[in-house]
Amino acid sequence: MQKAKRILNWLLPFIIFIGLALLLVAIPLIKKQTFLGSDSLFHYNRFYDAAMQLKTHKISYFQSNYGFLQTGRIMSALYGPVVAYLGGFLLLIAGTWFKFQILTDLIVLVGAALGMYKLCRVNEVSRKAAIFMGFIYMYSSTIVQWTTAQQFTALGAAIIPFVMIYATQMVRKFDVSYIGFAFTMSILIQTHLMSSVIAMVGILPFFIVGLVKADSEQRIKLILHTIFAALITLSLAINVWYNLITLNLWNKLLPVYPVPEVRTYGYNFNSYSLINILKPTEFLLFLVVLYFVIRRFKKIDLLTKTTALTGFGFLIIAWSHFPWGVIQKVIPQLAFTLQFPKRFLVLAFVFLLLTFGRFVTSEFKHVDQKGKLIMVASMCVLIIGSVGLDFYAIHQRSQNYVALNTKHHHNNYNDNSLYYYTKKHHRTIQKDTQSHDLGYLMHDYLKATPDYLPAKKNIVNFKQYNGFDPYLKYYHQYIKTNHLKTIHFKHYVKNDGSLTLKFKTTKAQTVQVPLAKYANTQVTINGNIVKNIKTTNLGAIIMQAKKGENKINIKYMTSFTTRLLMVLTWVSWMIFAFVVFYKIRKR
Repeated sequence: MQKAKRILNWLLPFIIFIGLALLLVAIPLIKKQTFLGSDSLFHYNRFYDAAMQLKTHKISYFQSNYGFLQTGRIMSALYGPVVAYLGGFLLLIAGTWFKFQILTDLIVLVGAALGMYKLCRVNEVSRKAAIFMGFIYMYSSTIVQWTTAQQFTALGAAIIPFVMIYATQMVRKFDVSYIGFAFTMSILIQTHLMSSVIAMVGILPFFIVGLVKADSEQRIKLILHTIFAALITLSLAINVWYNLITLNLWNKLLPVYPVPEVRTYGYNFNSYSLINILKPTEFLLFLVVLYFVIRRFKKIDLLTKTTALTGFGFLIIAWSHFPWGVIQKVIPQLAFTLQFPKRFLVLAFVFLLLTFGRFVTSEFKHVDQKGKLIMVASMCVLIIGSVGLDFYAIHQRSQNYVALNTKHHHNNYNDNSLYYYTKKHHRTIQKDTQSHDLGYLMHDYLKATPDYLPAKKNIVNFKQYNGFDPYLKYYHQYIKTNHLKTIHFKHYVKNDGSLTLKFKTTKAQTVQVPLAKYANTQVTINGNIVKNIKTTNLGAIIMQAKKGENKINIKYMTSFTTRLLMVLTWVSWMIFAFVVFYKIRKR
């Protein structure tokens, strides 16, 4: 009985977080709604592609043979490859898109809360306060955006608290556990590369403080262990950084949408920001932390000072009034890479919630009963305000879903490059998301996503990108071509991971087919390998078709070096797992 109580007590935070997560997804769960945001179709196509690869055992790491209208484009190899396959696996388990969204909502929400809870407990925050911080973080806009719009930065934000455990070690112990540090950072890189870059920036202040405050022996140890962690991380993430470098070297990949003015994508104090980015209750909480920091600055310890100053620093950096305009003129690449300064808010949330947790723990020990009641009442107000705005945002999504479910547009250039084929197939979005045929949604609800397609020239700024108009080109070259009335394309995925397209023509003619050609893509037309194949300005293949049946096959050919390094990635993970297992057994 005592053992069961201990287990239940140990599981209590997890049980609480599960309950809170279920509360947050109650509306879509009860109404059987699947919220689709601006990036949903992009990620859902990646998950669908991975799911079908796993289901059919026809694996193609580089080439998307099932997702993105079976165009053979490279996507997941450049964007969270491991999470793409993990998402595909979960999609197969869930069986429908609706169940998949609820399942992933719970995983992200609970994972984020547990990460914040663990970060707080490691840094001597009381259990009750740590649970509260986990709750606030779970319900923050940085995490909830996965539930409302499938923003992938939320997945990175769920992992970042685990990474910051090792950042705080650098100040608490003037050392870092390089095994754990490397593991969490590698998982983050395999999930969302930009989040890993933001996490590295967030770790830097702690590393600098650790170096400055440590003695000579501790300083050398901290530097060596950080280098060890970096080297292990590089070996565990070879598949990400090597392919990212080589694919960009061998191709003129179209970049992601470059924002014209980076500063406009920071948080502000307008209605949109206050509901979707930084809620008033969260800002009020940060003001309370600021009050405590100013009032007790001389008394608080080094770690609390570091978390507080770092958190407020990133809160200012994420603000739209930070001089991003000047910085963008010096570093114009920010339009393609960072894009949104509001991404730095995740660091402000993590560090300021940790700071608040440490203050609450300290204050509870010294205030009287009346003071404790005031603190608890204040926290309840924060909870009610945060939950209320989250439910308002979810209610808005619910209303948008109802409107989306009734749309039957064949194409709509002004609706975020979205194209609807539900009327053509006599289906609705709701039927698609609850159908066990996962492909229905992929064919009924399309979005032009030209990112990482092979262009013929480098696009280096917003003016060039806007003039090129890749979203419209994508529609004409890939979406519209896949729905021609004159030529019907049939796709077949081969066991070797290649993709074949068959079609018939009434005469010999030039045909632009909806298949993407990269530098290492081997093209075979009617049984003959064609080396100098013509392509459009967005990488779609142009071929000479004969009268009658035609067959074109594409296969991404990897070099020996690529194959070797991919194997080394898996070997590195196996060696890493063995070392961790050995250390655990030794303890």
